[in-house]
Amino acid sequence: MDIVRTAIWVCYGIAAVAAIWDFFSGRIPNILTLGGVVVGLVLHSAVGYVDGGAGGALRGFGASLAGLAICSAVPLFSYSRREMGGGDVKLLAAIGALCGPRIGFDAEGFAFAILFLVIFPWRIVRSGAFWDRIGNAKIGLGNLFRQKQKQLPYLSVRKLPPVVLGPAILAGLSVAIVRHGIWP
Repeated sequence: MDIVRTAIWVCYGIAAVAAIWDFFSGRIPNILTLGGVVVGLVLHSAVGYVDGGAGGALRGFGASLAGLAICSAVPLFSYSRREMGGGDVKLLAAIGALCGPRIGFDAEGFAFAILFLVIFPWRIVRSGAFWDRIGNAKIGLGNLFRQKQKQLPYLSVRKLPPVVLGPAILAGLSVAIVRHGIWP
C-alpha cells in the first residue's frame, strides 16, 4: 500500500509543477506528462510483479492502462474539438496512469467541476464579457419594441483569454486525494 501512496504523491508533485508551469507559460512540458505516464505504467507493473509474478505485472499494467484510457477519453474528445490543449490531456492521462482509474477519474471530475463552477464564471465577469452580454440582451429586448429603421446596433463582445487548466487539475487532484482518505 505504501508504494501506491508513493505513486499518488509522485503524481501530485507532477501535477503541482505542471500547474505552476501552465500558469506562468500557458503550456505543460511533455517531459512531465509523458514521464508521468511511463512512470505510472512501470511502477504499477513492478508492484504487480512483486505481489503476483507475471500475472500480477499484467494486472498492474492493465490497471494503470485503464486509468490512462479512462482519464484521457473525455479530454481527447475536447482536444479534437479544440476546446482543450494537448498538455492538459496528457496531464490527465498521467494522473490516470499514476493514480489508477478510480482516483484519476475523480480528480478529472473535480477539476472539471472547479473549471465550470469557479474559473469560467470568474473569467467571464473579470474580462467584461458578462456585462457585454447583459448590454446586448437589453438592446435585443429594446429592439423588439422599436420600429425596424430605429433599431440599435449590438455591442461587440470581447474575446475571452485562453483558459489555463493546470491549476484546476491540481485542485481537482487535491480534492480527490482528500476524498479517498490519502491526505488527512
